[in-house]
Amino acid sequence: MKNMKRRLAGVILAAVLALNLSACSSGGGTAPVLTVAGQEVTLGETGAGVFSLTEFEMAIPGEGTPIGMMPGKSWLSSFMTLKKDDSSYAYLYVYNPGRDEVMVTSATIYKLSFSMHSEESEASYWAEDNALVNGVNYFGMNADGIKETMAEFKVLSEDSNYLSYKDGKYTYRFELDESGIVNKVEVEMDIDKSYS
Repeated sequence: MKNMKRRLAGVILAAVLALNLSACSSGGGTAPVLTVAGQEVTLGETGAGVFSLTEFEMAIPGEGTPIGMMPGKSWLSSFMTLKKDDSSYAYLYVYNPGRDEVMVTSATIYKLSFSMHSEESEASYWAEDNALVNGVNYFGMNADGIKETMAEFKVLSEDSNYLSYKDGKYTYRFELDESGIVNKVEVEMDIDKSYS
């Protein structure tokens, strides 16, 4: 009877560990919601089409406005710039997880990055109304402020000029300038890049 109880406890423990491991390997995490120029973007769910081409300029550097189709199960190896009223808002990275072709400008956003506006540097072309990440505006924030807002996530790096956090399949990266203030934010969802 004692052996049976031990074996049963061992089997239950093994099952719990297996479930935990499978949950970790499947990604998980909560999809980040970014607010860019008043538009909400949920990584892995929202298409670039949320930014109307009548209001925004979208371009692939060196190629111009993306007007082509994107095959199913593919990702764009370059980023698209997002501008409005001569100000840059973000760099968008898109993929097409489905089987059917989609317009590049409608593909799903899996990564978004932006720099902070600054009158004193080359970043003066970035929009003054910075993107929000999960409702937080990181403009003017230092490392301690970032650490406080990211406390619930797994720490990947907390160097003096670079902070990185993980929430399941989502990664948050923050670059700090020489004065220790945020100057670049990048949020990315892990995607399978094994397909073309």
